[in-house]
Amino acid sequence: MANKNSSVTFIVSQKEHQSRLDKTLRERYPTWGRQAVSTLLQNRQVQVNGKTVWLGSWKLAAGDRVQISQPPDNKPAKPERFDRKWLIADEGDLIVVSKPAGLLSQATRAGGEDNLLSLAQAEFGKDVRIFHRLDRDTSGLTLLTRPGPVNAYLDSAFKKRQLVKEYLAVVDDPKDLAVSGVLRDYLAQHPQRRDMMQVVERGGKYAQTRYEMVGEVPLGVALRLWPETGRTHQLRVQLAHVGSPIVGDRLYGGRTHPRLLLHAIRLRLPEAPGFPSREWEAKSEF
Repeated sequence: MANKNSSVTFIVSQKEHQSRLDKTLRERYPTWGRQAVSTLLQNRQVQVNGKTVWLGSWKLAAGDRVQISQPPDNKPAKPERFDRKWLIADEGDLIVVSKPAGLLSQATRAGGEDNLLSLAQAEFGKDVRIFHRLDRDTSGLTLLTRPGPVNAYLDSAFKKRQLVKEYLAVVDDPKDLAVSGVLRDYLAQHPQRRDMMQVVERGGKYAQTRYEMVGEVPLGVALRLWPETGRTHQLRVQLAHVGSPIVGDRLYGGRTHPRLLLHAIRLRLPEAPGFPSREWEAKSEF
């Protein structure tokens, strides 16, 4: 296990001769994660034979001495099966669960990783589908459905922005945030990082988030957030842009922590013909 207060050093083996630096780091320390390894390199925290190296493609030679000055925390352990403690409600054609941090909502194109959908299908049946996704590192309320009218109802609620989503986040130092307000930005994919988004002055998609400070907590300052649009990494990007990245955000510069302190705490569905208004809450673990 990595210790964030001390450096990590290893000697490249003959088997690792001519391997890429980023690949070697991921294989030696799989609990760090791909994003954390990329961040280490970008932040100039890796040295090879005393020389700082930031290129992931750097080819190592047997006998090279690799040192990581500030090793990251380990990722949360991935569950191997659906945990019934995640279940918030099972209403027949609608299932509400609280996804743990570190678990994909569903498989990527590459496949091969455990994800909430595959675990839920093993528990509830193959006809279950993910309707409302969360980022891998975000925990909290997620909607799954079975075939039925609920899918059209949810689709309409999302398109009309009638579904109210509330998140809880912890940031390190919200010095540039008022006690409450609205964040308004345009977001686009980062030109150098396909896994990241950024705020742009031209182009991009509009993102709007209401927020309110809750107060100080042991790990920082807690915020309640209500995203009024649904852009990729919206909350993470907008808070980082105003100098208050979420604690544990490996992509956008949050203070180091074993997990991202972002949790989908509450969902409220609107009333519609045949469907009552409903609300669920998933208590956070931070």
